[in-house]
Amino acid sequence: MTYRERRERKAERLRDWAAKREARAAASFAKAASISDMIPFGQPILVGHHSEGRHRRDIGRIDGAVRAGVESSRMAGDFSRRADSIEAQADHAIYSDDPDAIEALTERIILLEAERDRIKAFNASCWRGTPDENLLDEEQRADLQTIKRLTAYNLGKKGEMPAYKPSNLNGNIGRNRKRLEQLRLREGVETGPATTR
Repeated sequence: MTYRERRERKAERLRDWAAKREARAAASFAKAASISDMIPFGQPILVGHHSEGRHRRDIGRIDGAVRAGVESSRMAGDFSRRADSIEAQADHAIYSDDPDAIEALTERIILLEAERDRIKAFNASCWRGTPDENLLDEEQRADLQTIKRLTAYNLGKKGEMPAYKPSNLNGNIGRNRKRLEQLRLREGVETGPATTR
């Protein structure tokens, strides 16, 4: 069984647990409602009356059932969020035992290098004194606007992208190249450059 399959099974188990907890929450709320339906609306506890003990026990049972329902509902939401998180990670993750891991990593490296090259080109245009935001893709332009608005002190002296952007991309490229080489060695594929450059 591959790691991706194990992650998918875990998400499935979490979804099952969430469904069971939702059912338990619904049953607890229904129990509380059925008990409260026996008490006339607005009926106070008749102190000293023969019904006082039962009324107090019913209120305690209603309180307990509602608390159990809320707790089960909270746990169901937690299980659902965890399953969503696992599925979201699996959507963009490249697991080493995936059959197309080498091709996917190669593609990821190419995309990261293209992103780094766009930032380099933009930074060069800033250094020349003619900043051209059209060199960036839409996401990078939005990121640049956010940085200008919120943390302008991170921009370079001439308005170029913060130094951490290409640095982080270089780190990610290096990490992915190293991982690609390990996969190629494990698979017995001829090693070579990670891209066509």
